[in-house]
Amino acid sequence: METHDKQFPAELNGPAWLFDRYQSRALIVGGLFTILLIIGAFVTPHGYDHFLSAYLAGFVLWTGASLGCMALLMVNHLSAGKWGLIIRRILEAGAAQFPLMFLLFIPIAIGMNHLFPWIPDSPRWVQANSDAHTIMQHKAMLLNKTFFLIRVPIYFFIWWAFSATLRRWSIERDRNPQGRDWQRILENVSGIGIVVYALTMTFAVVDWIMSLDATWFSTIYGLIYLAGQGLTAFSICIITVLLLSQEEPMRTMLRKTEMHDIGKLLFAFVMLYAYLSFSQWLIIWSGNMPDEANWYMSRLAGNWINLGRFLILFEFAVPFALLLSRRLKKQPAFMVPLCAFIIFVRMVDLYWMVEPNFISAERQIVFNWMYLVAPLAIGGFWVFFFMRSLKSRPVLVAYDPQMEELLEPEHATA
Repeated sequence: METHDKQFPAELNGPAWLFDRYQSRALIVGGLFTILLIIGAFVTPHGYDHFLSAYLAGFVLWTGASLGCMALLMVNHLSAGKWGLIIRRILEAGAAQFPLMFLLFIPIAIGMNHLFPWIPDSPRWVQANSDAHTIMQHKAMLLNKTFFLIRVPIYFFIWWAFSATLRRWSIERDRNPQGRDWQRILENVSGIGIVVYALTMTFAVVDWIMSLDATWFSTIYGLIYLAGQGLTAFSICIITVLLLSQEEPMRTMLRKTEMHDIGKLLFAFVMLYAYLSFSQWLIIWSGNMPDEANWYMSRLAGNWINLGRFLILFEFAVPFALLLSRRLKKQPAFMVPLCAFIIFVRMVDLYWMVEPNFISAERQIVFNWMYLVAPLAIGGFWVFFFMRSLKSRPVLVAYDPQMEELLEPEHATA
């Protein structure tokens, strides 16, 4: 296949040395920080409680990365956009990590009595007042330990089934492109999958995060996490594709046109996340109902308000301003550190979501180093298996009707 001055690469596998380098680094990071977490959990004062809340935030971050990859993969199959051709194998590798994340849920299952106030023998149940007990008892049909633990494998099985099906048929399409109407098959699975994803992801977020304060609720909470997962997944994809573009075959196929398209989608998710977050705050604040507003009071009182200002500035204002530039969206030297910083700010955001549920009466930030270590430990193992998945298959789609268009000259001007 040849168009203009560029030729379709004969070898579609990525450089093994690059995958090996980042696999080894990720495994070292995951292993070392896991050791630190174990020491912190069982040696430091109140260490186990800090470990559980930090671990939960890190777990939700990286499970969200896999969910975001799966959702974007489905959106790409439904839209047939060229932006997905370059990152499709990356999305598939990210969405392949659900078995790992299911295993990493075990510490949460073991320590859930220390996390969730709706468990009758939980220390947080004892600390709650009688009004809170009444509300939690009304929710007992959904929020009970047995049903909670039953739902977890159901979530992960559904997510794994959709991601594995899409990945298997995508590879089969490369092996036997004329065998079936692959585009329609992938569209049909993705159409069903995107609806199932939205529903199951919302229930999972309600279980794992919203129920940390079982007296509070928000009808937009799942959508906020949906946007956050897309933001995390796109950041990972951009970093990965730009690292792979140092060598063939990605060097030949990655044009500034697609870099610009992916950058615009990242920009869209920055705006979507800010819009949904602000909408939730505006509705609750204007309603001024104590049972709703208390969630924000815990996050805007004391020195927590400074962390809220940090998130407004660095999760929205700064990325928004920088990504307005068409030129910067095409510069790897700019996009890689920006995306890494966005992932870091997502860690901070989840800390802001989780930790205020456990704060003292003074409502002051109680930062523990495990909040930094836990996401890095989980992320180390996630990246290790992510790179292994990428290494095991070609990093580019071989037979897609639009692949030849990637060999055409640039058309996104500076």
